[in-house]
Amino acid sequence: MTNHMTAQELSVVLRSWEHRFGVRVVGFGHGSLYLSVAAQPTDAREARVLAAEHYLACSDVFYEDPDLDWSTYHEELMRRREWRFWWD
Repeated sequence: MTNHMTAQELSVVLRSWEHRFGVRVVGFGHGSLYLSVAAQPTDAREARVLAAEHYLACSDVFYEDPDLDWSTYHEELMRRREWRFWWD
């Protein structure tokens, strides 16, 4: 993660997501972070902004999962109750 942002910057991002989407950290490991989501984005614009935030926070996720489709990721965020981030 430190290749992408500082711990303080990640804390600010998580706080924003906590406020906007009710996320909670439910697990972490070496290079991984798992979040539960209480309130998914409700419209496509909000979900697209969030998808961009996910990319900026952890672009590795998009390279790790070849099935992840950037063009539809925002739609997945409108349904998903958990988010996983992984840094190499």
